[in-house]
Amino acid sequence: MRYRFFVLAGISVPWVLAAQRPAAARTCDLVLTNFDSTTTLAIKMPSGEYNSFYGRGVRGRCTNTDQRLAGDSLEAIGDTRSYTIIGNAHYTEKRVTLDADRIYYYQVEERVVAEGNVLATTDKGTKLRGPRAEYFRAIPASRPLSRLVATGRPVTRLSPADAGGGTKDTVELEADQMVSVGDSLIYAGGSVVITRPDLKAVSDSATMDAGTEWSRLTGRPRVDGLGESKFSLVGRQIDMWSKQRKLERVLSTDSARAVSDEVTLASDTIDLRLVDQQLSRAYAWGRSRARAHATDRDIVADSIDVRMPGQLLQELRALRGASATSRTDTTRFVSTENDWLKGDTIIATFDTVRAAGDSSAKAAIKSILAIGSAASFYQVASSQGARR
Repeated sequence: MRYRFFVLAGISVPWVLAAQRPAAARTCDLVLTNFDSTTTLAIKMPSGEYNSFYGRGVRGRCTNTDQRLAGDSLEAIGDTRSYTIIGNAHYTEKRVTLDADRIYYYQVEERVVAEGNVLATTDKGTKLRGPRAEYFRAIPASRPLSRLVATGRPVTRLSPADAGGGTKDTVELEADQMVSVGDSLIYAGGSVVITRPDLKAVSDSATMDAGTEWSRLTGRPRVDGLGESKFSLVGRQIDMWSKQRKLERVLSTDSARAVSDEVTLASDTIDLRLVDQQLSRAYAWGRSRARAHATDRDIVADSIDVRMPGQLLQELRALRGASATSRTDTTRFVSTENDWLKGDTIIATFDTVRAAGDSSAKAAIKSILAIGSAASFYQVASSQGARR
């Protein structure tokens, strides 16, 4: 049986970005192909259209588009130009493939709804699994980009193919709901969890741009490094940049705090740089000033620059109004004051040499230098005993 349907583009939905303009009529020439076992029933309606029912396997295709339908059974409603595929439902076109227990195709709206054990696969390798997904086909002039909307806490895996045909550095996104625009922009909301080989991130909502490899986390975000040398970063907003799926930069703004094995940083803004999935450099600055805790010393300044190649603390620079304090050695003498060092700039260097097999030892300070209006206060133990 052969159907020709005429569809007007330009259906309005709340999130359409482009201005709504009348579009030329589109024609989908649908051809349904039966199997030897297929049963059919066609009922003519008062409007002159037919409602047709197919069982025991059916498949269809539009002769003038790349759309394909298949399933155990299919209902074609002529008046509404809609199709319901039940059992092993399958819908495909160039941009996306949908497999589910049931698929509804509303031709006038160019909208496909998949329900039950949904698997959506895009032409760029992204895979989504969940209980329900809606796919909105691109329509010239009114909906320039296709959209995939999934609810019921779907799981999305971004697995780009490498030159050898395999996949590398898979990114997995789990959230209560997810919207993908043109398979490039992804918006996720509700208990978001992002997992990749080098980190795990959580937040209330997230935005990801697969084209530029940029992500933004908002609403109690937290990023934890999963490498051999771990780190964590929190703040009110966290941005991440990658290159070829390898994380290179993490920026936390507003009430930022970063913790690693070697140093703890706190400030309004913290900027972390990574090389080969390990922390290499950290910057902290802001109106509330920057604070660093390293080994037995606390350092405060307007801004702090930490160099830590291979995630081993090597040098710390505190700039403008810098001060460093160290705890009193209570085994050597009794004092109610801490030692301190002040200056316009403080530069601390650390001994990065570790004993063989000792990966847990903290870096020891090798030297500490104050420059500009420098002053210091150090307490020396008495030869007459700690009480003296």
